[in-house]
Amino acid sequence: MAKKKELDIKIKPSEKGSFSKWAKGKGKTPCEAAKMVMSNPKKYSEKIVKKANFAKNFACKTKK
Repeated sequence: MAKKKELDIKIKPSEKGSFSKWAKGKGKTPCEAAKMVMSNPKKYSEKIVKKANFAKNFACKTKK
């Protein structure tokens, strides 16, 4: 059986947790905030949209 390829995701230490902090300031969980941002991305900055997309793809998936 083939080994699973490990993801090589690099996040700057200064950026780590910044979306969670932003979401908490809005009174939401990171997943709720990601859903809110992705439902209307033109309303938010490009940086927040990228962070929301990352959160949606990696942090908000339910494990089966």
